[in-house]
Amino acid sequence: MKILFKYDQKENLNINTVSVIGDFNEYNPDKGVMEKEEGSWIFYCDIKEGEYKYKFLINGELKLNDPTANIYLPDDNEELWSAIIINENDQRLYNNTQYNVNIDKYNITCNINEEKEVVNKKAFNILSDKKVVVRFDFTQVTGLHCVTVAWFNPLGELFQFAENSLFTPKNNNDPIKLWFWMDLNDSNMKQLCGSWTLKMFVDGEFILEDEFKLNQLNAYSSLGKMM
Repeated sequence: MKILFKYDQKENLNINTVSVIGDFNEYNPDKGVMEKEEGSWIFYCDIKEGEYKYKFLINGELKLNDPTANIYLPDDNEELWSAIIINENDQRLYNNTQYNVNIDKYNITCNINEEKEVVNKKAFNILSDKKVVVRFDFTQVTGLHCVTVAWFNPLGELFQFAENSLFTPKNNNDPIKLWFWMDLNDSNMKQLCGSWTLKMFVDGEFILEDEFKLNQLNAYSSLGKMM
């Protein structure tokens, strides 16, 4: 069966290349190079009967799920992937159930905590702050979802990204909290001071963008020693 993979660029990313990687092409980006057509990236592939996991690989670095896929499955490492299922009649199967997820709160701070009210920061000091932490509170969650946060340095380059799974809680009245953080202990961070950007995706769909400052400021005590 011929399958069309399509990635629509909606977020503000400097995209040079997009590939589709999955178990149908041995997760090899060279076998899934997509072509750009009128703002979208497309790729056709013949797929036989079976169950296949896949993602989009942006600029050879950032992995994102397909927002248009309505089936998401975990692999052996519990990483959540978009999925295509082809039955014995050469038909693609779809999940007609509608799932929801709502972002109730978003915070950016320097530590992980469970408090309802979090003091937000937009400027961090690599000499005193250990981490840059973002927290999301999700409500009305049904189904299984993949949350991705990507961090971009002042040059606009992808520094790191992380994924976490989100699923229907046992008690729907309590918000689900997810944390993502960037460690500032790395000595290389001193060379990357300036304005940083983070982008958040749910199931590969761009949801949120925020900026923060990373500075290197020395602090001195009354004895003149650096703190």
